[in-house]
Amino acid sequence: MTRPARLDIMSSMSSCIKCSKNFNKKRAELGYKTCLGCGDIAATRETLRKCRSVAPAYNKGAYTYVYSVEQAKSLGK
Repeated sequence: MTRPARLDIMSSMSSCIKCSKNFNKKRAELGYKTCLGCGDIAATRETLRKCRSVAPAYNKGAYTYVYSVEQAKSLGK
């Protein structure tokens, strides 16, 4: 006997850790814990944060992304 289609859909869903909406289980298998909407918001925030985090690596040098506090402490030395 086969399961009803609605139960198959519900069993193939995972729940978002931020908004509790269901999203595809294959996305969860890839390691994502958020739905597409919440993931897009987080990615946009991270992109905006990174675009503000640039500094010259050395005197008269090109600008580089600052991705950690330790790197920020050692820049320009």
